[in-house]
Amino acid sequence: MRNGSFIVFEGINGSGKTVQMHRFISRLYDSDKSRTLFVTREPNEFGDFGKMAREMLRTDKDPYANKLRAVEYFAENRREHNKIFSPLLDKGIDVLCDRYYHSTFAFQHAQGILNEEIAARNKNVKMPDLTYFIDVSVEEADKRLRLRDSQRRKFDLNIDFLNKVRENYLKLPGILPSLIGDKSIVVIDGHLSLEEVAEKIWDVYSEKF
Repeated sequence: MRNGSFIVFEGINGSGKTVQMHRFISRLYDSDKSRTLFVTREPNEFGDFGKMAREMLRTDKDPYANKLRAVEYFAENRREHNKIFSPLLDKGIDVLCDRYYHSTFAFQHAQGILNEEIAARNKNVKMPDLTYFIDVSVEEADKRLRLRDSQRRKFDLNIDFLNKVRENYLKLPGILPSLIGDKSIVVIDGHLSLEEVAEKIWDVYSEKF
């Protein structure tokens, strides 16, 4: 029996990552009806740290506030999360995750936490087999969020901060291999049409697996 694949979708809010993840899940399931999928996200409410992280995101207004608490909550929630999904991979179940430690490197580094500290706090967690970073400009993401009339969280409200986050994401393919050994990131141009982005995501998956 094969091990399951661990696949992560990343990007700033408004990038289309969640929409593309759902499209990919549907296509993946249709490609093999015997396949079992586990769909999850971070932060989540599998434990107290995830609940506290979600509440912090909901109530904070300043994107630079609570950076030490944020990196702790996300890292501890990730350890709780790993205990849930890692055994599923061993059983051949594919795990699809909306955000993972890449978000911590992007957002908390923009808050001022060193990448080396983030890496140290994320030791011994499961590394993805494939990570899609759906890249769009901050201006395009902001426009999409306004059209959707989406609830805006603290990280969505500061354009300068989000530009730092995007820059951090774009640096990850170059720094994560040496920091934690992760070579899984593929950057996808999110400015293309929904159909074009979905096809590029599927093409990458088909070539790898």
